[in-house]
Amino acid sequence: MRDFKNLLLMMLVCMASLGAYADNIEVGGKTRNYLKYVPSNLPANRPLLISCHGMNQDANYQKGQMAIEALADKEKFVTVFPDGINKAWDISGRTDIDFILKLIDKMAELHDIDRDRVYLSGFSMGGMFTYHCMNNIADKIAAFAPISGYPMWGATAAASRPVPIIHTHGTGDDVCTFDKVQGVLDVWIKFNKCNTTPSVISSYKGAGHATYRKWSGGTNGVEVVLLEFAGKGHWVSNDVVKTGEEIWNFCSRYSLVDRSPKVTITEPANGSTVYFPESDTGLRELRIAADVTSEYGDIAKVGFYGGSTLLAELAAPPYEYVWKNVTKGQRVIRVVATDDQGRTGTGTSVITVKKEVGSGISDVAGGGNSGERPSVYDLSGRRVSGSSAEGVRIIGAGHSNGSKKFRKVLIR
Repeated sequence: MRDFKNLLLMMLVCMASLGAYADNIEVGGKTRNYLKYVPSNLPANRPLLISCHGMNQDANYQKGQMAIEALADKEKFVTVFPDGINKAWDISGRTDIDFILKLIDKMAELHDIDRDRVYLSGFSMGGMFTYHCMNNIADKIAAFAPISGYPMWGATAAASRPVPIIHTHGTGDDVCTFDKVQGVLDVWIKFNKCNTTPSVISSYKGAGHATYRKWSGGTNGVEVVLLEFAGKGHWVSNDVVKTGEEIWNFCSRYSLVDRSPKVTITEPANGSTVYFPESDTGLRELRIAADVTSEYGDIAKVGFYGGSTLLAELAAPPYEYVWKNVTKGQRVIRVVATDDQGRTGTGTSVITVKKEVGSGISDVAGGGNSGERPSVYDLSGRRVSGSSAEGVRIIGAGHSNGSKKFRKVLIR
């Protein structure tokens, strides 16, 4: 008997050292069970991933098929595997939603998790429950990852905000058949205002059976992803493409607070009008400059766009680019910053490029027909006099004809 107790004690110690625990909480007068995996030396303010089992399965089964412990150790996040009542989930009411909310509170109390980075996933019926939660607690869950499951009665999108989704599914699934997946995702693609045409990576990560489809461009940078496994059934992938790893890589980019890079185009100013001389057919040079910052990651790259055309991409500051030979008309300038977590932030400046009409810089320096003497600046922001401005080209904001007055003139 003593040997058995010693063996049991050793097993518990080993289990604790690996970070795996069985625990329970009271929810609505019932004791609800769950497993959790907590990496050693877990810092404060780390994410939480909740992973729900399928029908007639349990927390231990889900923990085994997700096989996510090594990744949790590396990335330092807490994983919880809850047990459904009678090995099922309430996919229409509040019973299990309240369980999830209590689990979040408990993990915040015990492990100081980051409430803004809680992610929910589920397999089969757990996937159905994941979709149910999208419409009910999107204010508590930053991103969702259903696996081989969807609302069997048809999808509705009524979330409190746009929601990031990564859905993984085998085309040979004979439980939740693959033919209904796209219809479900289309509802959320529309709700999130994503692009209707996805980017597609075939033979994803070298796996011939895996295809990665991504609908990007959604509100607040939200994306919808379908990871499709050709010929595979009702399963969780753990071969070349690992479901748990793909879920983490996608979800970890999102937070309930905006963690995307901040981009401000400082030049040219949004709404400004830029002039070129009558003798030219367009603006020879237009300097674009932007301030780019990020509180939650390192800036990996900054792209400069004229409309949808990539003009240049920079890897380090200063984030400046000279756009040459800009033709007249309205021009949309975008600067897109991407951080090391794949999050993007965009600054936009819409300007009008016009041909200068008038007698030239001397009129501008003297106030032209407007009767108002303007302030004239060089590109460094230094104010210059009319005499020192003679012979240079106007490329700045304002108007010089009729009753319209110059607000500011930039000269090169």
